Amino acid sequence: MHSPQLRLAALAAALFATFASASVIVHETLDAMAQRVPLIVRGRVARSVSAWDAEKRTIWTWTEISVTDAIKGKPGGLVLIKQPGGEVGELGQAVAGAATFKEGEDCVVFLEPAPLESSAFMVSGMSAGKILMTEVKGLPTAVRDTTGLAFARPAGGKIAEQVKSPEFLGSPADFIKRIRAAAGGAR
Repeated sequence: MHSPQLRLAALAAALFATFASASVIVHETLDAMAQRVPLIVRGRVARSVSAWDAEKRTIWTWTEISVTDAIKGKPGGLVLIKQPGGEVGELGQAVAGAATFKEGEDCVVFLEPAPLESSAFMVSGMSAGKILMTEVKGLPTAVRDTTGLAFARPAGGKIAEQVKSPEFLGSPADFIKRIRAAAGGAR
């Protein structure tokens, strides 16, 4: 007969194996995120640069977004985003679920002030707060890729679940209209 401790250890091991390659964040709808964050912008990725922190323990990537539409807030023409992970020389640090950016991408980002970095922002909800504006089967489409994320839903009784990725969110115009309305700035 198995002891309760053995069953608990087996459950913990199974959960760890399921989410070992995922970062777990609290689930939040895009509409709720739009209401909560102070800044939402659409823009083009101008460039990304990775560097070590002062203690040489963590690699950070700073990405510049050239703003084409201020959906919520007053960002100015350029927004600086700080993300954990990146590559410096031959060394790299990967953070499962972190938003990644490629030069030239057209995206919408939900942003919060970066801690200890007054001139920078961080993507809210890791990759859940970045929506790529791209083409799918020849049609302009808003796409969210949450690969590497699992969502905690404590109120629903589930510990965490991974969301199917990518999520197709409709046309960019319809998506932005929805988010602008949710943020309280419909126009």
